[in-house]
Amino acid sequence: MIKGVAFDLDGTLIDSAETLMLAWSNTFKEFGLNVKPSEIRKYVGLSPAVIASKFINNLSNDDVEKMKGIRKKHFIENIWRIKIFPDALSTILKLKEMGIKASIATSMGKDMINEIINNFNLNQLVCCWVSSEEVKNPKPEPDVFLKAFSKMNLSPNECISVGDREYDIIAGKKAGSLTALIVRDQYSKSINIKPDYIIHDLNELLNIASANGIQKSL
Repeated sequence: MIKGVAFDLDGTLIDSAETLMLAWSNTFKEFGLNVKPSEIRKYVGLSPAVIASKFINNLSNDDVEKMKGIRKKHFIENIWRIKIFPDALSTILKLKEMGIKASIATSMGKDMINEIINNFNLNQLVCCWVSSEEVKNPKPEPDVFLKAFSKMNLSPNECISVGDREYDIIAGKKAGSLTALIVRDQYSKSINIKPDYIIHDLNELLNIASANGIQKSL
């Protein structure tokens, strides 16, 4: 019985890949590396420390924190490029009408998710959000989804985890919820784990919720 939905953010609710790719590329330039935005595309959605480690070895915590600060600067400069997917807005509004809670569980840094929440007034659409910085382990571990379920006052078996990458599905399964993969690009298709549902439009979640017995959350 579905009472809550925990959404990934990048590539699932918002089209932020271009902005994040540019931000990371410019950050690496300041560290003396020439990394093309296209080389970063497949890593969008992973935690900052993991993305940085894909291109630089043996980074210290101080280095990662410095990179995050630089990345945030470049990200905010280009935040105007970000778009909310049309199916995200319509789906969350309809879920709300159905009495189903919606939350965000993201690998994005806490500082940047707050910028997006404020810039797009997402606090009016979702009841809560969780950054990977608020938990011990990032995706593909289940921590962000489990914390999102907790913030919604729901158990995993009352929720469905939705994302556009394999590590979203792995994390959702580890958390003990249903899982749905939203296919946004070629990287969404390149997965080795089977989600409970594969969808091409978030509005398909409405039928999934109905099929799994909707119950309003208190």
